[in-house]
Amino acid sequence: MRPRGWRDGLALAAWLLGAAFPLIAQTEGSLGVGASVVRYDGFLTSSAFVFAPAVRFDSPRLSLAGLGSWTVFETGHGVIQGSAAGSWLAGSSGSWRLELSGSAGASQYAGRSSAAHVLGGARLHVFGAGITRGGWIGVNTGASGETSGAPVEVTMAGWAMRKRLALLGSATRTWLGRVGYVDLVGAMRWSGPHLELQVSVGARPWARDPVDERDVVAIAYGEISAAVPVNRWMALSLAGGRYPSDPVRHSLGAAYLSAGLRVRTARAAPPSVPLQTTGVLRGRPLPTEKDAPPLEVTGAEERRILRVRARDLASVEVMGDFTDWLPVKLARVAPDRWEIALVIPAGVHRVTIRHDGGPWSAPGGTRLERTEFGEEVGILVVP
Repeated sequence: MRPRGWRDGLALAAWLLGAAFPLIAQTEGSLGVGASVVRYDGFLTSSAFVFAPAVRFDSPRLSLAGLGSWTVFETGHGVIQGSAAGSWLAGSSGSWRLELSGSAGASQYAGRSSAAHVLGGARLHVFGAGITRGGWIGVNTGASGETSGAPVEVTMAGWAMRKRLALLGSATRTWLGRVGYVDLVGAMRWSGPHLELQVSVGARPWARDPVDERDVVAIAYGEISAAVPVNRWMALSLAGGRYPSDPVRHSLGAAYLSAGLRVRTARAAPPSVPLQTTGVLRGRPLPTEKDAPPLEVTGAEERRILRVRARDLASVEVMGDFTDWLPVKLARVAPDRWEIALVIPAGVHRVTIRHDGGPWSAPGGTRLERTEFGEEVGILVVP
């Protein structure tokens, strides 16, 4: 399982053919535990333990799902994330289906910072002969936390199934304020009696930088996961790869490797459905700010002093990989000096700073690194 919460968190594929395959309504619950190693874009590698419960209900026309995760990093800090969604096949006429859906997600970092989104959408599905191939066109919109303007996602996709193999290709155009990008994804799933294998590859050939409004470098990504059933109720899983950032759902891109165990309530058989790739909530992107106050580091490894010199401020906070990306407040020790003592090992670290509750930015005096959507972090070398 991935070291992040769940984005839409739902396999909407079951909703594509719900009316076409008259399944008996069924509810399935599951509980996953696992360990992950993850490197978020611009940050150092971290290990984590993931605890992820899930529940879903499927009937011929209605599907509901809720997923959550509790991630504990090696520093001991925790992140709670979750999402819920529903989909209803509203009507049909021969070879087409109309699907109405909604989803919501939220995350909270150690009871302090949080991010949330609420989305609603519609899809028009068209099925080929024998319902072994088809496609859809759909749109999603809603609210995305503190971001100005409503996000809009438009997707076109096609799929095909043959016995145990399902294939999917999709193209998605996203608008979110000054951010814009295109994602092209191809995926396959093979479901056998002793192995379920899923592979996806994608590319973001175009993206607009929200800071200086320029096109940024294209990126490629991909993931692979395998599940091996132990019995009717238990399966071992292994997954890895890289996924891109998702500003709509407040997530950073990352590379990861994870292994885990999932226990579920037994059911007769999973529905035969076309594959649709799923995504999850991830870490919250960092906003930017210019002219941030400089950050000084002194002291030994067991007691580093972080110091900021600035006047006319009410508060100063820093966060970085050495705080597990949780904000910590500096104490005012003089009218123009703020300090905090932390344990920071020698090496290269990523850090951000903010004052008076404003936006986060790279501290002055650090080397800047910018993610594909313009978020800035500072590179801090600690001897």
